[in-house]
Amino acid sequence: MARRAMLLALCFVALKYLSLRFVFPPVMSAVLWLPAGVSLAFLLRSPTRMWPALLAAVFVAEAGTVVLEGIPAPVAAIWGVGNVLRTLLGAALLRRFVGGPVLFHRVRDVAGVLVLGGLVGTLPSALLGAVGAGLWVGAVSFRDEFLAWWLSDLLGTVLMAPLLLTWWPLGREVRDSRRLAELGALLALVAGVTILIFQRSGAAPLGLLATLPYAAFPLVIAAALRHGSRGASSAILVMGTLAVAYTSGGRGPFGVLPMSAAERILAVQVFVAVLSLTALTLAAVVAERRRVEVFQRVLATAGAELASSPDWGATLPRVVRLIVPELCAGAAIWMVDTQDMVRRVAASGWTPGREAALRGQLPPLPCEPRRWRGHSGSGVLVPLRVRGGVVGALALVADAEDPPLGRREALLAEDLARRCAMAMENARLLDEAHEAIGARDDFISVAAHELRTPLATLTLRVQNLLSQLRRAGEQEGVLERLGFISRQVARLTGLVERVLDVGRVNAGTLELRREQVDLTALVEACVDRLADEAVRSGCELRLRTEAPHVSGWMDRGRVEQALTHLLGNAIKFGIGAPVDVELVQVDGRARLTVTDHGIGIPPEALERIFGRFERAVSSHQYGGLGLGLFLTRQIVEAHGGSIHVESEAGAGATFVLELPVQPSQSLQREPARPQPGV
Repeated sequence: MARRAMLLALCFVALKYLSLRFVFPPVMSAVLWLPAGVSLAFLLRSPTRMWPALLAAVFVAEAGTVVLEGIPAPVAAIWGVGNVLRTLLGAALLRRFVGGPVLFHRVRDVAGVLVLGGLVGTLPSALLGAVGAGLWVGAVSFRDEFLAWWLSDLLGTVLMAPLLLTWWPLGREVRDSRRLAELGALLALVAGVTILIFQRSGAAPLGLLATLPYAAFPLVIAAALRHGSRGASSAILVMGTLAVAYTSGGRGPFGVLPMSAAERILAVQVFVAVLSLTALTLAAVVAERRRVEVFQRVLATAGAELASSPDWGATLPRVVRLIVPELCAGAAIWMVDTQDMVRRVAASGWTPGREAALRGQLPPLPCEPRRWRGHSGSGVLVPLRVRGGVVGALALVADAEDPPLGRREALLAEDLARRCAMAMENARLLDEAHEAIGARDDFISVAAHELRTPLATLTLRVQNLLSQLRRAGEQEGVLERLGFISRQVARLTGLVERVLDVGRVNAGTLELRREQVDLTALVEACVDRLADEAVRSGCELRLRTEAPHVSGWMDRGRVEQALTHLLGNAIKFGIGAPVDVELVQVDGRARLTVTDHGIGIPPEALERIFGRFERAVSSHQYGGLGLGLFLTRQIVEAHGGSIHVESEAGAGATFVLELPVQPSQSLQREPARPQPGV
């Protein structure tokens, strides 16, 4: 505290003697009072407990130097009190109505320094300055002296306060050497253009003189756009210093104007002040716009992260890392666990000091959004609600030197909390769906196993009965009816086996028992076996193969199962039309093509029909469980092959199945890859 007070006193004295170079009688005040901006910046960057020491340093520096100059002590005391009141009033008003550290990242920061720190806060010092000047000199115009003091303090505040407030504290971006080098080059360019403009000493047309100073505007604006408020305040300092120096020497557009020296200095300072406020306002607008863009980007990216996985234990930490340091210094999420304990599940930039800032805020979990500000910084705390209940909280914390978290940050935190809560609810629903699917699969598996035994018994009994009736020479009608029963029992058995196969696929227990298989003979056998069914449906199975026979290392039973599914579907959906089957070998792969001329498949269903329990047509028109093509693809892909379909609605369908016919012998017994449930 003492060192900061001494530093303020030294800066005050140094800038005071620099400002006294711009005193032009008959007024007693300098045209530009730079200590006004320095003292205000020191108070705004210091905790309130340091204010008495800093204000005492201001009083001692002002009153002491005045006494050393031979001015009466009462006048020195009045001017010292005026400087103290100016600094105290400006800082208190800015703390009360602007809030947080003034970094000129908001338009309200610029307006606050101009109105509260410059126009209002300087009134006590102007009043007491004029009073002290009257007591010392006597015959002075109170009105002229008051205006001179007031404008002097106003200009000093507008010029010096932004420079110190934007560069103190330095922050992370100052360590970027490339940006610093760019800013240095830009400031050098500003200095060069300013010297070029203000070094003229000869007379010139008034129209040209009035427009010359604006030639430096583009560079100052560029500094504001590229480097924000720091670039703007630095460019203004360089330009203002050179402009005042040249003008006081009678050079430049303002130095050659037909008016007194004090008026010329005042004119250039008003010009620089207006330029400073313009550049700072533009920088603040750009900063606010960029912050809004950051908000939008964070929300969009957070939504994508939350949608990328149902595991909120993995996505919530990634969402928190998106927030820091873009929006705040630290962020964390708390959740209620199964034992009703509040525990932190995700954090970024979190420190014990930031944890301490939440004392008194959490626990308990908040029911409504909260915002707070203190000497250690500011924060936002919002609840996470699921099904109307609070299950957690999201906290954003900013340090004292960071821009305070306000209404916009609170709204953003609420939006993020809603998205996180929605992701958690979706994850819960997904878990429940998985549990329900698991229960369904277990039930289907158990039911299928229970049906398997009576179906096997029924199949044997029907076959035995058919054999006995044939030997007894029973009537053909009775045999035909029993044959129909036998086919329906076989169909039901096939459905049960398909359901069991789906369970094996889900559990990863669908095994392949590979052997050397004559695929051509296997296809011919399947076609012969389904020939009677094709005749009953009015279809003709037309097979075309190539010599020599195609053979490969595969599971005979599973490949036969896949072929049966394809041929059965072609017969079912191509009633009354021929079905073409072709088997060829192309580049070490067997290609089986099954083409029907039936109802066809809509384009949107070409890929969907290979899913579990999926169908392209209504089950009321065509029977089945929608498992045949699913199992066919699983079998084919387990062999390292592929299957796809080409079709249009009403134009039939062509299924193309490809299998490798020269695989490694080591794959003789290979389990199929487990498939996730849906």
